[in-house]
Amino acid sequence: MIHSLLHNSLFYGDILSIRQALIGDAHAIKQLVSSLSHFYLESEGGSLPVWFENTLNIAEFERRLSSGKFTHFVYLSNNNVVGYISIKEGGRLYHLFVDGSYQGKGVAKKLWRFSTSRLNEKVYTVRSSIYAVPVYKSFGFEVSGELASKEAVSYTHLTLPT
Repeated sequence: MIHSLLHNSLFYGDILSIRQALIGDAHAIKQLVSSLSHFYLESEGGSLPVWFENTLNIAEFERRLSSGKFTHFVYLSNNNVVGYISIKEGGRLYHLFVDGSYQGKGVAKKLWRFSTSRLNEKVYTVRSSIYAVPVYKSFGFEVSGELASKEAVSYTHLTLPT
């Protein structure tokens, strides 16, 4: 099992670390991802379609966390999950979410670098919310498809060759 600390430093008095996500993290991860999923919606105040909501239930998070097809890491602040990354085999970035109070502080980039330094993929792809495209571009991703939409959920395809 990978249980590495990226660093053990202070950030506004918080102890920060990155480690492999565990089944026991499922509830905290679900809460984080669910709280930010509205950024995929085409219009403010809308609701997520049922198919999307179904990917956010505890059983689905536990299934992915226990699957050998995904690599998962969490970013912790004082042992609380404030960031989460999930990469499916084949280089598909499945989830990258950072708590709003930690956005813009390099957490996503640290999770990205930490994760990809432990994988050996030739290409990474992501279906990004419009909101997150600038973050992925800062990692070197390039838009590789047109804006797409499925039942009020909008996303853009991006690719990063390594």
